[in-house]
Amino acid sequence: MARSSTPKEAVAQVSREIPWKPFAVLAVIALAVVALVMFDPQPPGTEFANAGNIHISDPAEPHSPYNSAPPSSGPHLGVLANWGVHEDPVPAELFVHNLEDGGVVFTYDCPDGCDDLVGELTTIVEDGSRRLLTGYDGISLEGTDFRAAAVAWTRVYYFDELTDDVRGDLNTFLSLYEGLDHHVRTN
Repeated sequence: MARSSTPKEAVAQVSREIPWKPFAVLAVIALAVVALVMFDPQPPGTEFANAGNIHISDPAEPHSPYNSAPPSSGPHLGVLANWGVHEDPVPAELFVHNLEDGGVVFTYDCPDGCDDLVGELTTIVEDGSRRLLTGYDGISLEGTDFRAAAVAWTRVYYFDELTDDVRGDLNTFLSLYEGLDHHVRTN
């Protein structure tokens, strides 16, 4: 007569028959990937497709439209705007070249005035070497208007006030994007 197995022996028999180790390894890898995605913060700002870097000869020259407001890439003049704070608005066709050269452009749009915000942005711009501050009409993302933006090549960080969280994001933004040259090399 065949001997019946005890429950403990039955479990041991089943565990020998099912190759559980590969499943356990896959589960650990899947959990690690999920953890990396969940705990790896995305860089601040909105990324936009690269709209190219074609040079134009005049800001009024017709060109393809920019895909962000303010522009973060696209047609631009072959010269740079002076780094620093500008009282008069710098045309986008000029400051986009500064972005290509590794600059970060801070823009503001305050029809009712925002002296405090501009003063704080002035301090941030004066603390760096590849930074520019200019007024810009129409800072907007998907129909939402903002009072200010930090712009790097293909990335825009929109904000209204300089809260502690925004200052932290701007420090990260500057550390990630200031100084990165985006010229296409043909060597």
